[in-house]
Amino acid sequence: MKVSTHYKGFTLVEMILYVSLCSILLLTLSTFLSFLLGARIKSQTIAEVNQQGAQIMQLITYTIRNGKSVDTPLVGGSSSTLLITKGIPLLDPTVFSASGTVFFIKEGSNAPIALTNSRVGVSSLVFQNISSTSSTETIIRMSFVLDYLNQGGRSEYSYTKTFTGSATLRK
Repeated sequence: MKVSTHYKGFTLVEMILYVSLCSILLLTLSTFLSFLLGARIKSQTIAEVNQQGAQIMQLITYTIRNGKSVDTPLVGGSSSTLLITKGIPLLDPTVFSASGTVFFIKEGSNAPIALTNSRVGVSSLVFQNISSTSSTETIIRMSFVLDYLNQGGRSEYSYTKTFTGSATLRK
């Protein structure tokens, strides 16, 4: 009788090779997943700043176009506050301003309403009345900077965008 001394299994070299290949594969997949999650966070950050900036710009433009008069800033001047008379007693005056990093609208005697959330802050808010004294048109140029408030200091949450625009009062 012949006894078989050949055992089936892996050698130590084969086992080390398989473990190292699996480790490299897992490291590559985890790095790729980390990159994808960072890109998703950055995309959400950019989208939030752009969305809030566009909404604020649209609201200011709509309010100027449908207002009766612009009281602040005066012709040729600039201000960090925009005061518009709409001709509706309950909504007069409508005031756009910033306090700290929050953009506000206040209509009449109502409480101010925040136009930005706690993740986005406003800075460098400027309203300019670029109308000429000889013209009957009232033209307001607005400019502001929105920043994503980066609490943790991570690079994915860093994003700043400047919004500029102008609107003419309809007569």
